[in-house]
Amino acid sequence: MQITQTLESITITTDDCDLFLNLSNKIRQSFANAIGNRDKVIIFYNENELVQRKYFLKLIGKIYANSVGKGIDFLLTHHKNIKLVYKKPNSLQILINVDVKFENSRVVLDLKNSEELFTKYLIRGLGDTRHEYFESKNILVISPKTTEDVELLDNILNFREHLKYIVNFNYDKKAYDEFKKRAKILTSKAYIRRFSMLANLLEEHFETLGCKATDDFETVRTNYLNLTKVYHPDKHAGKPNEVQKSYIDKFQKIGLAYEALKPYFKEQKSFISA
Repeated sequence: MQITQTLESITITTDDCDLFLNLSNKIRQSFANAIGNRDKVIIFYNENELVQRKYFLKLIGKIYANSVGKGIDFLLTHHKNIKLVYKKPNSLQILINVDVKFENSRVVLDLKNSEELFTKYLIRGLGDTRHEYFESKNILVISPKTTEDVELLDNILNFREHLKYIVNFNYDKKAYDEFKKRAKILTSKAYIRRFSMLANLLEEHFETLGCKATDDFETVRTNYLNLTKVYHPDKHAGKPNEVQKSYIDKFQKIGLAYEALKPYFKEQKSFISA
C-alpha cells in the first residue's frame, strides 16, 4: 500500500485486489458522496460524514502500519478528497472466459471458469442492481430494471480489463442489442404508465402464485408449475376429504390466477414488439 498526501487529497494506492474490493465496498456503505469505477473510488468532502471519514482513515492507518511496518499521520483531512486506487501488479494478467446469455429480462453469466475474487468483484460492482448468484453452479443472473442498470451492464461487458483480469465476455451481439432495446422499452414512461396500473389490479393473482407485480412471465410460469406440482389433487388422494378439498380449491385458484395473468403478459409482448 502507498499513501500520498497533498493539500487537496489523500491517495491510497494498492495492488491487492481483495483489499481494494473490501475497502471500496466499505466506502460505498459508509459514504453517500462517493463515486467510482472499476479501479478507482473517490470520497468527496461532506460535512455530515466527518465521523465516517475519521474512522475510515483510522482503518487505513492500521492497514498501512501492518503493510509497511510504520505508522502515518493524516494532516488537515477534513476538506480533502480521499482517493482509493487499484494499481495493476507487474505480474501477468489472468485470462477469463465468461459465456453470457440473454433470457427476456435477465442476463445469465456463466462464471465456472472464473476465480472467486473476480466473482466477488462483479457482484459488488452490481450494487443495488437486482441479481442472484447460484454458487453451486457458478451462475450469476442479473435483472436490470432501470436505465442505470443497463448502463452498468454495458460498462461491465464493454471492457476487457477488470482488476488483474483480462475477460472475454462471449455473447451474441445481435441478441444483446435486442436485449437493450427491450430493456429501454420496459423502462420507458409509456410502458410503466400503461402496465403499472394493470399490475396493481392483478396483484392478488400475482400473490396467489407467490410473485410480485414486477416479476416477468418466466418467473410467474416457473412458480405456477412448481405450485401445481405441490397442490395437484392426485398427490393428496389418500388424505381426509376436508384436506383434499382444501388442496383442490388451492389448485383451482392457482390455475385461475395463471390464466388471468396470461393476457397481461401477452399485452406486454405486443407492446414491446410494436
